Amino acid sequence: MFKELITTIFNNVYYVVFDSVFLIIAILVVFMYRKENPKWELTGIKDVLRGTTLGIILSTIMSMCGISIQLTFGMMFLIPLTVLLTSFNPKWGCYAYVIPFTYAVTAIVEICGYNLPWLYLPYKEFIFLVGFLHLIEGILVMLYGSENTFEVPVYDGRTIITGHSMKKFWPVPLVIFTNGMTIIPLYAILGYIDIAKNYSPQVKSAKMGAIILIYGIFILILATLVNVGILTIGLALIIMPIGHELMFLINYMPATQMSRRNPSWRN
Repeated sequence: MFKELITTIFNNVYYVVFDSVFLIIAILVVFMYRKENPKWELTGIKDVLRGTTLGIILSTIMSMCGISIQLTFGMMFLIPLTVLLTSFNPKWGCYAYVIPFTYAVTAIVEICGYNLPWLYLPYKEFIFLVGFLHLIEGILVMLYGSENTFEVPVYDGRTIITGHSMKKFWPVPLVIFTNGMTIIPLYAILGYIDIAKNYSPQVKSAKMGAIILIYGIFILILATLVNVGILTIGLALIIMPIGHELMFLINYMPATQMSRRNPSWRN
């Protein structure tokens, strides 16, 4: 068992380190800090290493648990669809929105009497993947979300105060096995953009990270219920984006309430 674990880890490291696409993504992430941090090279490299490490750990866990993803033609549309949704709203680029949107489009087309099997996605596995990715994101936000901060003027509902803007990016490479044991490299860029108005950046990022972590656990529970047949895929995919929106609502509400109770508070 231990030997198999070590072999899996080294294989995952190999597929990540020598993958040209991921190297390009990693370089882009480093340069995303250039305008905001005087030590942007070090900050970017650290976040690349952190995201890569957790990506390898997640890939190993999924491999050891026997979680594989069926390779379908519809997966080719995920990247352009993600770009399209991101152009309307950056948060819609998250798979918590992309996967349900794809399912909804397919369902509407079928209701209209058309059958498009090439749009099919392995939805059960993607629900698991969304849960795992948010687990990783929650951990990264809790530990490192407050590192790259700078002061900004913000309006708290009554007056202009000094807040702290937080912006972090982590490239997460995933090595996924298909049912035929073919290796699929998947890449995700996890981002955290927030403003601390009524909390310190450390407290705000820790709170939001915990919320994201809980959401990830919740999605994994949904995925398990779908996998055992207790919950339908359609219902799970409806709940997924609703839960994601609730994260933003919870993140916003405490700050609003605190601001109203104590308008003289300043960072």
